[in-house]
Amino acid sequence: MKRMLYLVMKSSPEAIQILDQIRLEGYNATVMSTESLRHALDDLPEERNFFTLRQAEKAKLHESILCLFIVDEDKVNHLKDVIRERTKSFNFIKGFMFSRTIEDYEGSI
Repeated sequence: MKRMLYLVMKSSPEAIQILDQIRLEGYNATVMSTESLRHALDDLPEERNFFTLRQAEKAKLHESILCLFIVDEDKVNHLKDVIRERTKSFNFIKGFMFSRTIEDYEGSI
């Protein structure tokens, strides 16, 4: 059975290094730049769009990083341990993670 592990970390050069270390452990993920609802509404009150072309043109990550890992159930605890170690249980890099069982999975990656 597969599990999806969701990882959200505050964007920083250190977070990118952690993702690189996770990759070197053999894991892969879909990575997206995200913004909290508070920042999306408060930072640019005149632009209440959640996604603009200006954001699409930026090559940098925004406020936080969302990573979606799909891993075999027997490997999810190892991945969590790697993340805990690298983030120092989210004290070095702020964020959180959780996982869910995937009931129906098809694919080649």
